[in-house]
Amino acid sequence: MSQLKSTRALAFIIAAIGILITSICLAGCSSPQPTDLQQNSEPIKPKQIEETVLVPSDHPQLPARGFFMGILPVPGEGQSFADASYQASRYAEFAPVWGKPTPFYGLAQELAGDWGETFVEQYIRVNGMFPIVHLSFIGEGMALKAPPGMSGATLESRQWRESYKQAAIDVVKTTRPLYLSIGNEVNRWYERYGDNPDDPNGFQHYVSLYEEIYDAVKQLSPEVKVFCTFSREIVSENREANLEVLRMFDAEKMDVLVFTSYPYAVKGINHPSDIPNDYYAIALNYIPGKPFGFSELGWAALEAFGGEQGQADFIIQASTRLTIEQGIQLHLFGWPWLHALDDSDSIGLIKRDGTERLGYLVWQELSSRSK
Repeated sequence: MSQLKSTRALAFIIAAIGILITSICLAGCSSPQPTDLQQNSEPIKPKQIEETVLVPSDHPQLPARGFFMGILPVPGEGQSFADASYQASRYAEFAPVWGKPTPFYGLAQELAGDWGETFVEQYIRVNGMFPIVHLSFIGEGMALKAPPGMSGATLESRQWRESYKQAAIDVVKTTRPLYLSIGNEVNRWYERYGDNPDDPNGFQHYVSLYEEIYDAVKQLSPEVKVFCTFSREIVSENREANLEVLRMFDAEKMDVLVFTSYPYAVKGINHPSDIPNDYYAIALNYIPGKPFGFSELGWAALEAFGGEQGQADFIIQASTRLTIEQGIQLHLFGWPWLHALDDSDSIGLIKRDGTERLGYLVWQELSSRSK
């Protein structure tokens, strides 16, 4: 479990390498593309960023199942990122975008360049998916990320706050996403620093900044769904997160209630049947009446957690017993990554060599399900 964050970072690195190779190929040769994709592609329209009110580039139709599915299209062994993205799009409508990884202050620039053109436009949008763009202020060791030369920055620092706010605005201008997360697993900061009013890194300073950014983004592009992402578990400590933190947010400024979740990381949860019925519904006691989503939802296909059958059972139960059957308005259902990151990775729905796990078959069935 302690390796989960590092494997997620490895996923981003693998994605970045694949994109970099493809970008080089695009500059000097014709990249291999699926035949159907070539026939149905439309020219990418130039981004216009001078308008007063921006309209998102994405207008997805809600599938018959009633919620959107998504996944990071990590390629398998010998597979191009283009082909992996096309494969992912057959059973998903969205893909997460964090950067290569890139710190928040450089994300808009990356999205405006070759990387954004390749990953967001060609791999996601041309394949009929939409991006969910994530910003994060949390750095290594739970330290605050800050632009170069900005020493001594805290969540209370006006200069730092303006840089984070401007980064969100620039991302909206550059990419025009329909979904924007302006903080990833933000409650991990709360769990570390708390909300002491005398602490310049107290979590209350992020909450007030979140509300500032929410208002600024809505003024610029009213249709954007703005939220921050919470972690349902504190994975490194093998326990559930303290959901009391949700009380600190204005529910009117949270368009979707979104979580990452790896419940097998919690001590005592070894099979999907061990998860209480209200495991996710309890969050709505704090922020009620909101569409609910998972930006990342994972279960390891290890024997200790039921193997491939356990992973498959979790996908089924997470989309039925644990959400919809609890009255949750399930809106986003995202799996961490398509192929395993390496031969030891148990999260990917497909092994590195292309062997499909049972969970992938269930994923395909879920994709075609109606309400």
